[in-house]
Amino acid sequence: MSVSLFIVDDHPVFRAGLKTILMSESDFTIIGEAQTGEEAIQKLKTISPDIVVMDISMPGKDGIETTKEIRKENQTIKILLLTMHSDEAYLREGLKVGAQGYVLKRAVDTELITAIRMVLNNEHYIYPTLVPYLYKAIEEEIEPQSSNEPQLSPRETEVLKLIALGYTQKEIGEKLFLSPKTVDTYKTRIMEKIGETTRSALVKYAIKQNLISHD
Repeated sequence: MSVSLFIVDDHPVFRAGLKTILMSESDFTIIGEAQTGEEAIQKLKTISPDIVVMDISMPGKDGIETTKEIRKENQTIKILLLTMHSDEAYLREGLKVGAQGYVLKRAVDTELITAIRMVLNNEHYIYPTLVPYLYKAIEEEIEPQSSNEPQLSPRETEVLKLIALGYTQKEIGEKLFLSPKTVDTYKTRIMEKIGETTRSALVKYAIKQNLISHD
């Protein structure tokens, strides 16, 4: 039985490498690819692969946001996230929006095929070094933290850090490949979550969260 795959990554060279790895399996067929989240969302309205292999860090909509949008439209598509980030926040966000797997980019040559096979079998795949983060996330769901600390998404955290470092909305947009309007939306969400409305308060919060140094 043929397995249909769709690749989403903004780096053409990396996409080519993924295709080489995937096409080594005789039952794998790549039926499409995209270099941005927005492009993926549009293309996946007309095709329905078995699995989407998607990078997290992309210009515009990142892999977390794109996964959320895709899952809204099609609950049957399975999504495997690729990332350079060995980070608890990304893992938690990815699982929360419905991804079935999470593989570090540095391990795609040895782990990607295994991850796809497991996801096809209706299992979740978490790269081994990230498993402790998963247990921690489960424990925190069972035993909520005593503090009421707001939970920022990975992208909101990136925006907050750059705001605290003094970048303008335009500069943040250029760095993260977002429009100034989108940056403003993130800024508004951050202020709503932490209950502050001034830049100085955002800076203090960023320092408190160890996003920037106070030195």
